[in-house]
Amino acid sequence: MDPHSFEQDGVVYEVRFERTPDGWIARIRPEDGAEAHVFAFPDGIGFDPEDVRGSLIAGCEAAVARIPRRAPTRH
Repeated sequence: MDPHSFEQDGVVYEVRFERTPDGWIARIRPEDGAEAHVFAFPDGIGFDPEDVRGSLIAGCEAAVARIPRRAPTRH
């Protein structure tokens, strides 16, 4: 599945999807960050069978909203 980018609270995120035997893995990385957040989306309830990609994107955007933000640093 092709990667997806979205913006939330002024931060642009890139998501890369990987299919596994049990569902999907999403690696979500801020565009300017080195660390990725990894989320698993198991097959089953919650996916629209007509729009799996849209379901995954909605899940990723909801997950990012719950990731704690780092406090700004002073230099």
